[in-house]
Amino acid sequence: MNSKLKALRPTYAEIDLRAFGKNIETARELSGTDIIAIVKADAYSHGELEMCGYAYQKHNCTKFAVATILEAIILREHLGEGVSIFVLGYIDETFYEEAYEHNIIFTINDNDTATKYNEFLQRKNLHANVTVKINTGMNRLGFRTDMSWYEFSSAYPALRPIHIMSHLSSADTDREYTYNQIEEFHNFIAKNKIRCHTSLLNSSGIAGYENKFSLTRPGIMLYGYLDGGYDVKLEKVMRIYSRIVQIQYLRKGDAVSYSRKFHADRNMAIGVVPIGYADGYPRCLSNKSHVFVDGIKCPVIGNVCMDMMMVDLTGVNLNGSLKVEVLGDSIDADELAEMAGTISYEILTGIQNRIPRIYID
Repeated sequence: MNSKLKALRPTYAEIDLRAFGKNIETARELSGTDIIAIVKADAYSHGELEMCGYAYQKHNCTKFAVATILEAIILREHLGEGVSIFVLGYIDETFYEEAYEHNIIFTINDNDTATKYNEFLQRKNLHANVTVKINTGMNRLGFRTDMSWYEFSSAYPALRPIHIMSHLSSADTDREYTYNQIEEFHNFIAKNKIRCHTSLLNSSGIAGYENKFSLTRPGIMLYGYLDGGYDVKLEKVMRIYSRIVQIQYLRKGDAVSYSRKFHADRNMAIGVVPIGYADGYPRCLSNKSHVFVDGIKCPVIGNVCMDMMMVDLTGVNLNGSLKVEVLGDSIDADELAEMAGTISYEILTGIQNRIPRIYID
């Protein structure tokens, strides 16, 4: 089956499950506690169901967080009742029934959501476990730290907070601000004598700061990437390969691809690689990035197309295997992100499902 998947376009992603497992254990070791594995955006495009199934079965990972109610329901139906599933994003009241029925722990960010969910539960004489989010400086979601925890608990008796969280904004770039956030959250927990689970540290937080709370929330580090320059040994989980499907022989002056943004400065051979911006390879990398063909660095030339792109095959044995490394040991998401003027998160989560995933254990 894997050989057919590799030949499908023939562009495919290899997902190294053992590397994923090692990164889970690294996150746990650095945290000194258990973790909530962040698997939103289809586990950063690695495949939510496969990654979570492996983490649960092989590494006893029982806490997962996603961004949407749909992600949560799909994960619950796949993993069963043996795990805790947190939704970090907004859930509309239209889906409160589904959230409760699937035992989803969703995040209460404000009094409006707390009121609506509490009323829904009280109408049915029910109680539900929830996360409460505290805003310590991200200024995106959550209650301010001057909130009255007693008043919150009294006002919403159907809500049972089992996890209090906040979120670091700059753990990879601003140590002073991060320490201030840690102190503010720690003081909030102490002042209100909170006894349930607490979490603050994300991937860069885990790598660079002492964990004072009962859980952490590693995300991108589970997939082998980390911002902030911290000295942490992680293993890349995803590699993308393809193959040259046609060779074109250009004469000096010939143009390549849409809008003719590349002109050959000599007679040259170029190769067509069946991956494009509809697969998640950014069009802004046109005439900027490169791939490796049989180990030889080959510049991307001309505009990246929806389904294909072209590369300069200078130096490549045209009778070789013509295997293309698009993402992997020779060029990773950090390097592509730097060329694209973005972050590795966007590169990884942009990789589309029409690239088949092949899981290796």
